[in-house]
Amino acid sequence: MHRFLALLTLWGLCLTLSWTCVCADQVILLNHEQIIQANVNGLDIGQPGAYTGWAWSKDASYLQIAVEGQEREIQPGDPSPENAYSWKKLGEFNIPEAKTISIRFITDKSADYFDPSAAGWAALSLDPDWNPGDWFDLCKVHPNKAEVSDDKRLGILRSKDHFYPFPHYRSKYEWLLRKQYLKDHLLMSMGCAPMPPRTPLHPVTTGRVEYDDYVIENVYFESMPGFLVTGNLYRPKGKRGPFPAVLCPHGHWGEGILTNTDNNSVPGRCINFARQGYIAFAIDMIGYNNNRQLTHKFGGPAEWLWGLSLHGLQFWNSVRAIDYLCSLDDVDADRIAVTGASGGGTQTYGIMAVDERVKAAAPVNMLSSHFQGGCLCENAANLRIDLNNVELGAMMAPRPLMMVSCTGDWTAETLRVEYPAIRSIYELYEKPENVGVIQIDAGHNYNRPSREAVYRWFGRWILGDDNPDHFTEQPFPVEPDKMKVFPDGLPDIALGEEAIVESWKEMSEKQLQSIFPEDERSLSALRRRAGKALRHALGVENPDPNALVVERIDAKKKGDLFVEKIMLGREGVGDRIPAILLAPDNYAGGGTLLVHCDGKDVWFDPNTGKPGEILQSLLDRGQTVLMVDVFMTGEYNSPFQQARRETDIPHFLTYNQSETALRVQDVLTALAYLQSRYEASRVNLIGGGYAGMWCLLAAAIADDLQSAVIDAAGFEDSGDADFMERLYAP
Repeated sequence: MHRFLALLTLWGLCLTLSWTCVCADQVILLNHEQIIQANVNGLDIGQPGAYTGWAWSKDASYLQIAVEGQEREIQPGDPSPENAYSWKKLGEFNIPEAKTISIRFITDKSADYFDPSAAGWAALSLDPDWNPGDWFDLCKVHPNKAEVSDDKRLGILRSKDHFYPFPHYRSKYEWLLRKQYLKDHLLMSMGCAPMPPRTPLHPVTTGRVEYDDYVIENVYFESMPGFLVTGNLYRPKGKRGPFPAVLCPHGHWGEGILTNTDNNSVPGRCINFARQGYIAFAIDMIGYNNNRQLTHKFGGPAEWLWGLSLHGLQFWNSVRAIDYLCSLDDVDADRIAVTGASGGGTQTYGIMAVDERVKAAAPVNMLSSHFQGGCLCENAANLRIDLNNVELGAMMAPRPLMMVSCTGDWTAETLRVEYPAIRSIYELYEKPENVGVIQIDAGHNYNRPSREAVYRWFGRWILGDDNPDHFTEQPFPVEPDKMKVFPDGLPDIALGEEAIVESWKEMSEKQLQSIFPEDERSLSALRRRAGKALRHALGVENPDPNALVVERIDAKKKGDLFVEKIMLGREGVGDRIPAILLAPDNYAGGGTLLVHCDGKDVWFDPNTGKPGEILQSLLDRGQTVLMVDVFMTGEYNSPFQQARRETDIPHFLTYNQSETALRVQDVLTALAYLQSRYEASRVNLIGGGYAGMWCLLAAAIADDLQSAVIDAAGFEDSGDADFMERLYAP
């Protein structure tokens, strides 16, 4: 497996280093969790002596600390500002020998009780002049606050049920740029950037039944070796071709392509298409009827890591279904249409958005601004981070599109909301007549009135027939027992789930090897292809420095350093990245960004309250240094509580970035800010601990990065485990 090596090559140069943490024996620091443990189990002291005690505690609270029976108290001070904390000196504790000592924290003497919110840090030091406040003052943007971050990305920003207004595009050129982005993003999220190889279809007809004016053939083909697409092919009888063709994906009705009710009839639709002079092909969704190699709940985080999803596989099956139709001698490949309802509508606008062979389309009861689809087969990871279904529908322009809606589901507002939005794109092409709309007074359906509207629309644009009387639906028989593709079970060539997954992985690795660079020219090609794909997979950007939100919390001169404390973000996003910038008096025009998985505290020595070895060496070289706590690290957390991300919605990663992606974005945001500083014209990047890999991904995308030092931290790229646990990004 060479994904990690590909990332290294994509950026061009990375160094690997080992990271160590130096901690002197004369200082003992306890975080909140360790305070709780010490309160119960005592504290190991390895060196006897006279220790000075400190506590980072709430200013308005009483606190007593007893070490080996030696009691010291902190009386409550001025309660303003509310919930303020600070370091307080407790006095001296004499510990005559190395042992496990008793240590008790008490906030109510009468009840012998400790309020856990009273103290977030405690310290014992053999140096009476040591002050942990000096350390906090340098490494914390908010040294006196104990709240979890208010970064809006900790909440649920997007979901399948949010309302997504359609953007206003002022010109065709502006829309074409967006359309190309949407196409790239759609293909990337489907695992189809680049497209899988178009292997031989090996079509097989397993049965055939004739009626007076049409024929039904039960067929299957291989969309990938050993992965079968099954369906019913409806052919006109008694007419001469070549015929136009209609691909008919179905939705989540229980009988799939055999559904035949007043509310929806797939056979009725296809029979009437065949009578009108089309070849109609109704294909099974995965897990329905004949298509049983995978269930309709296939896929999860492990598969998404490889770009493998139920949504993507069904999209690929649609691509290959059109390949199959175009391969038939009696099909006119220049007259291909697609229509489906509900989940079949999702498949319809997915294929019409990127496959120009589709000349007319009718997604039925699905194009909505406030519902994006509720099934795994409609929600590939990353898909709707920055787009919605209405934009996908608009990608059909200027080809003919019929928007069929109803009064009883999420398309009830189509006439007022979605249709005008998509029509605005057709107007940019000066083809407003190429988009049509109808609303049926019914619940969620593909009923006869809906079908007849589509017959008329396709008749106009595919058959060249504007006479609506020619497209009234005629009665039809349905004999499902005669329409089974595999009446006796799957053929031997059909792979099982494990084999399908392994085949996909093998195909992916071969594709990567085919573009792996061997010289500078092929490296440039990899940067263009993989760089764009990486941006889409992560949903990240190099921010415009003018669009940064920079909140200056504090700025002061401290010795020979200028210290600036800021909160970084981007306009309209709500991100709040704690950052500290140190600029030495002898600055030499360069800047370095430091990122560590344990937060920016790591770059300082708590024993001295001064910059640590790596940080000091950069300052000595005249580097302006920016240190940030990327998403959910460092000051995102309070001493009492880890920041938690709200993820409890269906298909969260379809609509929201992964934690890895957000951390990579924060690195890019910090780099953009550092590059905007006049004293840091040439910028370097150092990533430590697990953050090294976040920085590696950022380095592959960043603009104008001079050099990078990456701590691989033992990352193992020969399997999926470390990607899943430490660097997860679908």
